[in-house]
Amino acid sequence: MKMKNLLFTILIAFATLTILACDPMPKHEEVPYTKLERYFFKNNAEIPTNPKIDTREQFDSLFGMATVMGGKPTPVDFDKQFVIAVVSPVTNHATELDDERLVYWKDLLGGTNIEFHYSIDQDEDTLSYSMQPILLIAVDRQYDAEKVYLSEVLND
Repeated sequence: MKMKNLLFTILIAFATLTILACDPMPKHEEVPYTKLERYFFKNNAEIPTNPKIDTREQFDSLFGMATVMGGKPTPVDFDKQFVIAVVSPVTNHATELDDERLVYWKDLLGGTNIEFHYSIDQDEDTLSYSMQPILLIAVDRQYDAEKVYLSEVLND
């Protein structure tokens, strides 16, 4: 009788694991965002270790407004949005950071994740000045995530 119970338990465990293994992977949803224009990274600020910026105070400590002819900086409403920032090191090569896509998903444990894919286009020619490339996007708080990842897309 013990052998039957053991075999039955093993069979149930195997069936359960098989069913769990057949569950689909978490669905990745492409998320809309707004690219922020006309900002610069402040000279005295340190490059943030976390790309997610939740508050106006945190944002203002890192970035300044670059009001120039032709327009004002893109506004951000931190009550409804958060910002994802890509800040590159200072360089003397013409460098442009381009937004590619933003993806949101819930992992198998229910945690929320968001991943920002971007590309870097850098000239080989040396400039007579230095620059610090940045890329900022504003994301609706409905996609607020516990973990934010940056993913560089390599250009061919």
